[in-house]
Amino acid sequence: MQKKIKYTTVTPAQLEQMQRKRENQRKSRAQWKARDGMPDRKPETANRITNNVIRVINMQPGCFAFRVNNVGVWDSAKGIYRKGNTMKGISDILACVRGRMFAIEVKAGKDVISFDQQKFMALVTQSGGQTFVANSTDGFIEWFTSVLESKC
Repeated sequence: MQKKIKYTTVTPAQLEQMQRKRENQRKSRAQWKARDGMPDRKPETANRITNNVIRVINMQPGCFAFRVNNVGVWDSAKGIYRKGNTMKGISDILACVRGRMFAIEVKAGKDVISFDQQKFMALVTQSGGQTFVANSTDGFIEWFTSVLESKC
């Protein structure tokens, strides 16, 4: 049995009143945020930055990137935590940009680079690759644009 949908007619005056009410709500929210010094949007999480970075790189011709899953897992059968089997300190994102290796470490908020991550980034640089620490999507896009404009 289908539900019957009840339609109501709205006069132009009622529509205009609803639009004014919605606009006033938007304005009052924006004024409240500005008054209290709150940003208009939430700070980016590391997961969001990582997804955006991978998306930006993969959209470019001759470029690809992937996320490195380097976390351990809980083995419920044995009741132990098993470490990941990747190199300690490996960057969150590895990419190939026009034939050159890039290691991108994502940090959000107050997160800082560990000693092992610094060692891995130094190893990549010594091997002829490039490294970058992405604190925001906008910062990454600015850096990546300059990399693409250079001859890599």
